Amino acid sequence: MMTPFSSHYYEESSTFHGYIPNIMGTRLDLILVEFPKNQSSLVWNNIVIELERLHKMLNRFDATSELSRVNLKAKTNSVSVSNEMWEILENCKHYYLITDNLFDITLDNLSKVNFDEKTKSIAFPSKDYSFDLGGYAKGYAIERIKKMLLDVKVKHALVNFGDSSIAAIGHHPFGDYWSVSIENPYKKGDILKEVKLRDEDLSTSGNTTSHQKHIINPITKEFNEHKKVVCVKSKNSIDAEVLTTTLMLATTVQIERIKSNFKIEETIIFNL
Repeated sequence: MMTPFSSHYYEESSTFHGYIPNIMGTRLDLILVEFPKNQSSLVWNNIVIELERLHKMLNRFDATSELSRVNLKAKTNSVSVSNEMWEILENCKHYYLITDNLFDITLDNLSKVNFDEKTKSIAFPSKDYSFDLGGYAKGYAIERIKKMLLDVKVKHALVNFGDSSIAAIGHHPFGDYWSVSIENPYKKGDILKEVKLRDEDLSTSGNTTSHQKHIINPITKEFNEHKKVVCVKSKNSIDAEVLTTTLMLATTVQIERIKSNFKIEETIIFNL
């Protein structure tokens, strides 16, 4: 079934807006500025197709997805994965190592999972294990979108994945950058900071009044309930996604050590 989506081209300002109300667990908005109408529609349609493909591959709640197949079969047998999935899982292993094991897609102990490089296969140590790519998938999708836009020479664009994952190419038509507001999740309308983006990505993570228990520490197995918002600005959206989740869990000492393993533009932490 085709994912519902819509788009509109504003002739007077040569601006394109594409919108998907529900993809990869959230909404997506794309704004293209000073880009031809026909080319805007073409690249937008290709982006929709790509997001549907990624959603189908990485959605653990879809019984027919590749991730669900891995989660089911790797509990009892070694299961081969696609080249793309293998690269994703290998990348997640890398992030696990450079984040003091705080970024863990098993939410348990990734080091116990058997990765067979020769056969590109996975085996879990017990039936209690599974992969959750929720802290990685949006960043991966944004990197794919950015490449598609840059390949067709888009110079100014904004990708907004549910207000928590944003990529900026170039600048706003009326300024030298794209401005993004960080809102206080505990006080509606209270803007904590305006972040300026130009050829940069921004990821935001934190608890809210309605979602206090959605970030779990894989080491202590406890939910993080801190009233905190973490924002990371980076050239790489996956780095930003991984770091925001990780820094929600890290101690003060760990934060500086973990950050030193990444190339990031800025880290902003609000203790509320």
